[in-house]
Amino acid sequence: MPLPTPFRLLLALSLVALSAGAALAANVRVESLNGVARVTLEGSFVGARYTVNRALADGSGLTLVGERDALCTGDCYVLDQDALVGATYQYTFDVTGSTGTTRFGPFDVTIGGRAAHGLALAPSPNPLRDRGTVRVTAAIPAGARAGNASAATNLPGEVTLVDPSGRVLRTLWKGTLDRLTFDVPVVAQDSRGQQLPAGLYFVVLRAGEHRSIARVAVVR
Repeated sequence: MPLPTPFRLLLALSLVALSAGAALAANVRVESLNGVARVTLEGSFVGARYTVNRALADGSGLTLVGERDALCTGDCYVLDQDALVGATYQYTFDVTGSTGTTRFGPFDVTIGGRAAHGLALAPSPNPLRDRGTVRVTAAIPAGARAGNASAATNLPGEVTLVDPSGRVLRTLWKGTLDRLTFDVPVVAQDSRGQQLPAGLYFVVLRAGEHRSIARVAVVR
């Protein structure tokens, strides 16, 4: 037997309210992608546009992270290149869909992983046009792996060239950190030999669970 119109309307409004409540109850998760914090808004928002802002733990210092009004093609996420390991931030996702803009957050997020002690990267020249070097300083004792600082083996590491979205464009060096300082050649090309467009990129040094990041600008 069909429900009377007022009951049908009440049921529809209740379902909308439940749906909105489920969306507003979304949460975030944080992962490490090539040593960079990846903060993801949980839920289904495919086709929506979103903007992510980060503030300090007390709510001050609001900063745009990533692209404004990015298209959500799967997960709504942002790669936060400047997030410090061990620090707590507040992340806010503003998601715009067919019914308007909804704010999710702020969410308190503590960045996990292990801070880089004694690691440094110095690209030269910077800006980079075609070729240059990256000076790697790795003042970490050999064998300083997590939970076993007395291991006899040297710390494994790699240096990669990464675009602003966190995608690895080229592996510049991979091996063991058996020297405190050394130079790694860098070319403004991806792994296929294609010339990189002018813009901002990142050089990422990973040594076991440690990491260090340096910005490098490519000019044409």
